[in-house]
Formats: sequence, C-alpha cells, structure tokens
Amino acid sequence: MKYLSLAVTLIGSFHFSQAQLTPHQSKEIEVHKGRDLSQETNKPAPVVNNSPVNAKALQFFIRKWKTGVTDAFYVTNNAGIQTMVVNVNARTKPLLINADGTYYWEAYGEQRRGRWSTTGKSDYPIILKNAIENKDWYVGRHEKGKNAIYIWDHNAISYTGVPM
Repeated sequence: MKYLSLAVTLIGSFHFSQAQLTPHQSKEIEVHKGRDLSQETNKPAPVVNNSPVNAKALQFFIRKWKTGVTDAFYVTNNAGIQTMVVNVNARTKPLLINADGTYYWEAYGEQRRGRWSTTGKSDYPIILKNAIENKDWYVGRHEKGKNAIYIWDHNAISYTGVPM
C-alpha cells in the first residue's frame, strides 16, 4: 500500500501539459515497380552438344528416373564357409533430367535443382553440375541394362536409375 501511494504521488505530480512529445512522422511508402516478365523472350541457354554422343543418344536420359544407391554383392569367407552377402538397392527420390539442360534430384535429404551439360565422353555423356553433396555427378547408361543408368560421383559413390 505504501508503494502504491508513492506511485500515485509521483504520477500525480507530473503534468502532461509540461511534456513535450513529438508525434512520429512516417515516410511515404514507395511502391516497387518490377519488370513485366510475361513480355520477356529470354529462354534457358541451349544445351551444347560437344560430345561424340549424338542428340538421339542423349534423348535416352531426358526423363524421370527412379534412383537408388547401387546394389552390392560380395562373398565372405569365414572359417572355410563362403557366404554371399547381398545389399539391396536403397531407394532415393527420383531424378528428373529435363531437355532444357536442367535437373531436379533429391537424395541424402537434399533437394537440388541445377543445370546439366554434356561431358564429351560416351561412357558418361551427362554431368549434373553442383548436385547432391555439392558434387558434380556423371550420368551414363548402365552397361548391363538396356533401360537403366548409373549416376556416379567420379569417386566411390554411385546410384542406379530406372525409368519411372
């Protein structure tokens, strides 16, 4: 109660007529005027085919692929007993390779959109630039499957893909 009466006394002694408050003056809002993109004629840069692989061969890759980490098969020898170990293909999200030189791929919890280009090589004619794990991934036809691809980081990791 003692503190309440002190507060009332202090507030009561202050006269609002003595206060010099200046009201805030806001500035006029400037409206941003952007370009009308519907009138733009820019198109994505064409894919330059500088490889010995012809355009018809590249068409094989232009589609949506169901991808997965490559299968692994190996034999272990333990106390004279041989066992074949089979690691099945762990599925990841699809890879979409577009004709306009772009791609979209999800793997390792990452989502990447980017550009692809030709490599000039017949074994891996396409490279996905700055894709999963910030790596360039090489795409080639699977040698044992008519309708399958390898996706390789040019090191140790690879994926396989089949059309969706």
